[in-house]
Amino acid sequence: MDPEHRIALKFAYDGSLFHGFQRQPNVVTVEGDLVRAMMRVGVIRSHRECGYRGSSRTDQGVSALGNIISIKTSFETDEICSAINSKMEGIWAYSCVDVPEAFNPRAATQRWYRYYLAKSHQDTKLMGEIAQRFVGVHDFSGYVRKDKRNPMRKIDSIDITDAGIFHIIDFRAESFLWNMVRRIVWMLNEGSSGRLPPDSIGPGSAKKPARIGLAPPEYLVLMDIDCGIKFPVDRHASIGISRAIERRIRENGMKLAFSRSVRELLI
Repeated sequence: MDPEHRIALKFAYDGSLFHGFQRQPNVVTVEGDLVRAMMRVGVIRSHRECGYRGSSRTDQGVSALGNIISIKTSFETDEICSAINSKMEGIWAYSCVDVPEAFNPRAATQRWYRYYLAKSHQDTKLMGEIAQRFVGVHDFSGYVRKDKRNPMRKIDSIDITDAGIFHIIDFRAESFLWNMVRRIVWMLNEGSSGRLPPDSIGPGSAKKPARIGLAPPEYLVLMDIDCGIKFPVDRHASIGISRAIERRIRENGMKLAFSRSVRELLI
């Protein structure tokens, strides 16, 4: 084993299988399973002793393609992904790199979230116009779940593209507040569908809706986190991950094919 050193680990997960990211007693979480896997193979002895640092805590149902944690370990860096993947289901570690001791993934320069909004006769042009009202520096206190953090945030961009049965909505910012993306998506959907007056939507609107709902979490994905370092894909680990993903594609593909057959039967 190497001398103790700090590493950063990048991983993806299916949020539908977990009760959120953060460790909680008596429920299955991403962080809980990840820490348990690292302990089982000897990457760490405990959560407290490894200098654990996390980047983003996603809510229940939210998935990720590129979340990041950092720990101290004496395990060989290029063997960590394959070792812990053998002990996890629904979480896939695909890159592990050595980083300086001061590295903290929480201090990222940008986070990228993507929401898959089901198409339902929304006015796409109007949706784009409303989205731009949230870009820039604003007080988002009326659009988030309240906590003690500063409600001032800067959204770098909101881009909307077409993807079959979905509108893809990409949000990029240094940081987001609790439920911020899902509440904005709800507003975009309601405003572009004619259920809310467009002039009532946005941080600068004089008259805000009486209620601001939440878009479902299952369609939200943490796509990537920019921490200023490169994460090359672990080619050895990717073989096992690819096999696991192919099995999932076949299983879900069959469910989709059956659902389409039922729909065609009823037309």
